[in-house]
Amino acid sequence: MLLQILNFRRMVPMLVTFALVSCGPPKGQITFVPEATETGTIETVLVSTSRAPTEEPGQVFGAGRSVAPNFARFNVSVPPQHVPGSVTFPKGNRPNLKTDFVVASAQKLPDARALTRAINEEAFQTSRGDRPAWIFIHGYNTSFAQGLYRQVQLQYDMDRTWASVHFSWPSAAQTRYYEYDRESALYSVGALITTLEALADSSATEFNLVAHSMGTALLMDALWVMAQSGHEKFFRKINVVVLMSPDMGVDVFRAQAPDLIERETPIFVVVSETDRALRISAILRGEQDRLGSIRSADELGGLDVGVIDLTNIKSGDSLGHFKVGTSPEVIEFVRSLHESGQEVFSGKQAGVIGSSAALAQQGGSVTVVPKPSQ
Repeated sequence: MLLQILNFRRMVPMLVTFALVSCGPPKGQITFVPEATETGTIETVLVSTSRAPTEEPGQVFGAGRSVAPNFARFNVSVPPQHVPGSVTFPKGNRPNLKTDFVVASAQKLPDARALTRAINEEAFQTSRGDRPAWIFIHGYNTSFAQGLYRQVQLQYDMDRTWASVHFSWPSAAQTRYYEYDRESALYSVGALITTLEALADSSATEFNLVAHSMGTALLMDALWVMAQSGHEKFFRKINVVVLMSPDMGVDVFRAQAPDLIERETPIFVVVSETDRALRISAILRGEQDRLGSIRSADELGGLDVGVIDLTNIKSGDSLGHFKVGTSPEVIEFVRSLHESGQEVFSGKQAGVIGSSAALAQQGGSVTVVPKPSQ
């Protein structure tokens, strides 16, 4: 009997991995199609990455770690038949430009100063007054193609015309390499700080810092280091920090956040009790909860942090781990706020605001719930 119990315990990580593999997204690839400019809507994303270049077909940057960050500009085509909340990769070598995400063009940028100049160009194109920008940091088990296309999908679906920067760290994009991904995220703190400094040096007047899953731990590490060493101009320009489904310890967050709050940096944590990926992460780490699965803002020890609870919203992904980007209700909700001149991450507002979702104020948390049928 004891032997059976020990064997079962050894099998748990294997069963967890199998569950993740069964539900995980396809690896995806970068497909270059210059004529896509005539078919789809072109979204420009500036890339900073701690990944090493690769000759692996369809990836451009792979899972290897680069000694110094690499920079580039990508023009990505969003297909005319795009379904909000989804990213469609070509099947085989013949992409369908009406349904598939493809890259129309790409350009290497030589250094961080070139990245700053590129941000300036994009910022001035998007607005003559305020010149907002945003950066997105992907999560665990994500290839370069997946992270890049996900950012494009987010800014297109949520009608963002801001200067757009994607930070891509060297995830192995395979579920069995959780520890490799975690070490890659730690490895990338310096490269992310270089990227954030380039953003601060640009003409962007304000920026949103958005991260998902394991990428939230990377972002918080970088911000905490920067908070210890000055960077006054950088912190003055931050509009908001958004941590989506954060795969990081609650105690770690409670230790790091006060230094940012002292800099008057608004922080929002997007959580869900139905996030299966975070449940598995907690099991693998021998913990009860991750930050993205807390049940109340009270668990944050009184920190002045906004909590957006998506528990009651249906997810467009099988693990419920990326509701912000895959739920049609959340996408419509954010778009409607934007169109009315409001932002979900600029304050805690209560009530229905003309969309399929509503904000319900509950103590220190804000819950997003489906809008009742009329």
